Amino acid sequence: MQQRGEKGLWVLAIGISAVVGFAIAGFPGIRSQDADALPTTTVERSSSVATSSTTSPSASTTSTTTPTTTVIASTRSTAAAPIVVVKSPQELTVRVGNGTRTSGAAAKVSEQLAAQGYTTRTPTDAKVNDLAATTVYYRGPHQAEAEVLANAIGLSAMDVLPITDPSPIEPDGAELIVIVGTNQAG
Repeated sequence: MQQRGEKGLWVLAIGISAVVGFAIAGFPGIRSQDADALPTTTVERSSSVATSSTTSPSASTTSTTTPTTTVIASTRSTAAAPIVVVKSPQELTVRVGNGTRTSGAAAKVSEQLAAQGYTTRTPTDAKVNDLAATTVYYRGPHQAEAEVLANAIGLSAMDVLPITDPSPIEPDGAELIVIVGTNQAG
């Protein structure tokens, strides 16, 4: 015959197992009627950079897509990966500098970025004019945003660096700086 304390432990163990089972299964059968009306976020990976868009269902069969913040999480280890919130282009300011002898190279890249939703400052000439490779620089915690911008103009995360002191150009309040090299000047 079981003692009263042992029976209580078995009931507790079964209860905990049921709660854990429901948590893992996502509480099957419980669903809000309005779940299909909620906005959804899609995150797509391209090398080490992710982009996203949010689709909001409407009453008709069409949907609208608006730019959103992107969440990038590393999946390389089994430990909990840190989540990085990436600002959308509309939330960032970029200044482009010409690091070549090609006239108008910075203006061309600045116009490309403005067309993609970035707020741009007046393009300027960099302190050097013989750069071979375009580089994206970031201030503070904006490395992930710099990598997204680099991807948007055909560069990789390898072309992203923190802003140095002295800066290659005056940032003029921009979080991101692009210095155009000959690889994008033409």
